[in-house]
Formats: sequence, structure tokens, C-alpha cells
Amino acid sequence: MRGFTALAAALALAACGTTTGMAAKTTYSGFDDSAVVHINPHGNACTQFICTGFGGQWQEAKPDMFLLRAAVFNETTAILGASFNIDGEVVELEPAGGFTDFERVLDTVEGSEKDFVAPISLIDRILTADRVWMRVTTSDGNLEDAVIDGGKDSKAYHALRRFSAEISAAGG
Repeated sequence: MRGFTALAAALALAACGTTTGMAAKTTYSGFDDSAVVHINPHGNACTQFICTGFGGQWQEAKPDMFLLRAAVFNETTAILGASFNIDGEVVELEPAGGFTDFERVLDTVEGSEKDFVAPISLIDRILTADRVWMRVTTSDGNLEDAVIDGGKDSKAYHALRRFSAEISAAGG
């Protein structure tokens, strides 16, 4: 029954359009009162039950970089690396340190997430590219999914648009 519940949840999420998803949110740091913009991970154009995605966090105090939160949905696995192929150029991301975070929702949906440091320019490069694929290297091997590829886009792509707009509104 557990597998059926997880499969039903995944199919329900897949039925939603790629432009739907959670909004980016701005809060303010209690430490230095700088704006902090956050968006939860959204899925790439997944073709399998176990798939990749990403979200992010930007801080006004460090405007030239952001944390990209790489995600593997529907599996708990150690995330070792993350990279993008942007119109043929491979961009390797630097881990922000720490271990992979594991999540379980309602004892049916599992996931793994890890932060990577990225230049803020990566956002525009992804949003203006024709073809972007993400590779997440895990302890079980590589997982790859399209962010945008020709006529195929993803929830992560549109979430990145919302994240970028929220950063601009926050003064970034």
C-alpha cells in the first residue's frame, strides 16, 4: 500500500502544469536586517519516479552568490555533487559543506537535499538558455533530468523565474 500511495502522490504532482508551484518568499535577517529570498526545491522535467530538482536561497548581504539546494525526490541518498549542462557548457557547483538532509513526509514520500554555492549569474544563464540539464551525483550514481530542453520545461525552471523576480524585488 505504501508504494501505491507514493505513486499516486507522484502522479498527482505530475498532472499539474509546469508553471505551478510554490512562491519565492522574502524575509529579513535578524542578524543584519538584510533581505533573504528563499524558494523550496521544485522538480525538473522528470521521466522517472526518482528525479532531481532544485531550489535556492539568496541573501542581500552576499548579493553575488546564492545557495542552490539540489534535491532528489522519492529517494533518500547521499548527494555528493551537482552540475548543470547549459547549452553544452558544464558548470560544476561547489558544495556549501555539511551533510545531505533527508526528509520524509507522511511516511510515504522521501527526499534528499544538499546546498551548493553558485554565482548569481547562474540564474540568468539558466533562464536564457535553450537547453539545460541537471546532474546530481549521489552515493547510488548519477541522476539527470532536463530543466529546459526545446519545448520541454519544468517546475524548477519556472520556480527559478519566480526566485529571480523576488530577488529583483528585494533589491538584488
